[in-house]
Amino acid sequence: MRGKRRKTAPKRSLPERHWDQRVREYLSSVAGSFREMGASLAWWAGLLPIPRKGSRVRRRLGGALLLASPLLLTLCCQLITLRSGEKTLAWFTGHLPAALITAGLLFLAELIFLLAVGRPVWAVLLPAVPVMILAVVSTVKEMVNGVPLLISDLSMAAQAGAIAGFLRPGMSWGKGTAPALLLLLLLLAGLWFFYRGAALRPGRYRALGCEVVIVALALILFTAPLQSFAAGEEGETQAGRNERLGFMLGLYSAGVDHVMSQPGDYTEDNMNRILLELEAQAEPVPQVDTRPSVVLVVSESFFDVTQLPNLSFSHDPLLNFRALGKAYPSGTFLSNTYGGGTGNVEMEILTGIPSVFLGAGESHTTLADPTVYERLPSIVKAFSNQGYGTVMVHTYDDSLYSRRENMPMVGFEQMVFQEDFPEGSHEAGGFLSDHSLTQELIRRFEDRGDGPIFLYGLSMENHPPYHVGKFWGDTSNLGMECGVLNQWGLEVMDSLAYGLRDADVALGELLDYFARQTDPVIVVFLGDHLPGLYVTEEDTLYTTLGYCTSSNTQDWSPEEMKRMHSTSFLVWNNYEAQLEVPEILSCTDLGTKLLGWAGVERPLYFQWVDRASEEVIIYRSRLFVAGDGTPYEKPPQEAEETVDVWRNLVYDILYGQGYAAEKVTGPPGGPIE
Repeated sequence: MRGKRRKTAPKRSLPERHWDQRVREYLSSVAGSFREMGASLAWWAGLLPIPRKGSRVRRRLGGALLLASPLLLTLCCQLITLRSGEKTLAWFTGHLPAALITAGLLFLAELIFLLAVGRPVWAVLLPAVPVMILAVVSTVKEMVNGVPLLISDLSMAAQAGAIAGFLRPGMSWGKGTAPALLLLLLLLAGLWFFYRGAALRPGRYRALGCEVVIVALALILFTAPLQSFAAGEEGETQAGRNERLGFMLGLYSAGVDHVMSQPGDYTEDNMNRILLELEAQAEPVPQVDTRPSVVLVVSESFFDVTQLPNLSFSHDPLLNFRALGKAYPSGTFLSNTYGGGTGNVEMEILTGIPSVFLGAGESHTTLADPTVYERLPSIVKAFSNQGYGTVMVHTYDDSLYSRRENMPMVGFEQMVFQEDFPEGSHEAGGFLSDHSLTQELIRRFEDRGDGPIFLYGLSMENHPPYHVGKFWGDTSNLGMECGVLNQWGLEVMDSLAYGLRDADVALGELLDYFARQTDPVIVVFLGDHLPGLYVTEEDTLYTTLGYCTSSNTQDWSPEEMKRMHSTSFLVWNNYEAQLEVPEILSCTDLGTKLLGWAGVERPLYFQWVDRASEEVIIYRSRLFVAGDGTPYEKPPQEAEETVDVWRNLVYDILYGQGYAAEKVTGPPGGPIE
């Protein structure tokens, strides 16, 4: 009997079989990756015997500790930045959603590392190290200048060594740092005890599982729900973000808002309207026979120290400045920063762009698009377009604030750093001295050629740290007396006074030289910002002396904000020019005033800044100073229209479509022949 014929499946083409195989392999990979993640999560909860030795209790305790580790890391981070266990617990109870979200994100990060390396201790340690380092850096920075770590500061990570050299010897790392590190060590020791010798079983799908968690974390970080939760109001400070969200989510929030949002009325028609108004109000071309050279000296941490209460000197540390201030215009200089950040002060002087109009993750020296510096408004370019030579002289290296890259783009033809000074140049306070800066400015002036020159000098001698050994152990011998400072505070103050006196002496040398010159010269001398002067972890010299009420800048009233952003300035010339100098200048309007004093044709943008300064002297986060000198936390209603136009101009130049940018920043009449 003939057997039955077996039915055979129809033959499929080779590509079709390959397609089926690829689908099966893909589905198998997905299933495998989820099995690995499930095993990791089960191990995390202590539900699986991995390794297969050890009691159930041990597995449960290890799993509980591993599961609690993200929350413990969040606790450590907040303990470091808040510097108080009481404040940390209060923050957790008052901001529980932010704490749980932070812990959840850390959980995903730890799961990624667990899948990647297979060991619990490393899964916790690898994300903990950068988080703890950033928290400590933020704490130290806040103790120096009252401002926590900013997103823009991360661009200076490569210069961390140089920045660390600015910290005074023996400076505290914060009261919460040691307990937080101890808690982290106990966590790691516990994980090692419960999981020593343990590792996830090798599996070909573990890497795919790691990739899936990475994608999930990215989707959470870069999609709307979390971004909406973290987003803050326009102008919110980093300290405010940290208070609302905690340190880690606070940085994330700044990253979300890293670029200035588009103004609601930013349109091509509106920008054309603004441009037409600027052109209609354009000032006539200045008629001058000879343009003076201009020397701008930004002196590190220079201010009138004798104005501090409960402090006296038998010998005035500012003899030259005080005498000159009686004969020439002088007054209050409003900086955009306190305690540090000279690079942002100088860039606002040179560009006239208020810091509040930049994104939360940016600063004047860390704009996200580096090509922007080529199209910024710049007084340096304005001087150059009128035949001036332009030279920057700095008594430090080029490692900070990207000066080597940015300064040529804003118009400087020459840059002189400490390595370019003559051998044997005088040093003081660990840096090239203010005397050396004066001598180099004189050399560059004498080498200027036939035309005028714009010289920008930036000092370093009086830069922190301030301590008893800063000037070879010498004291200032100024007869300082103070009944409220401890010994450390007295030593800090004496070191500061020593540097201020040297800056004053160097100013006298510079003006003695220019007084003998026949060519006209304008010299502007100012302090970049008040120095950060912590004497204990919680108190500064300013709070101890009664100059301000708190070391926490968030607690300052608008009046205190203005006072703590005020230094001193002097405007001098050698040809008896009667310059119109207001009693208050700021880093925003100084540049346009310089152009006006020198008789240099001002681009439309700087003409706008000059007119706007009648209503807005300075505008930064939590400080708006009106034209009459009145400080506010936010712009008053009567200044809103001016602020809106200014915001649109800056947005168009930095972030927008450039509808009017080229015309408002370029020379009105073009460069001279």
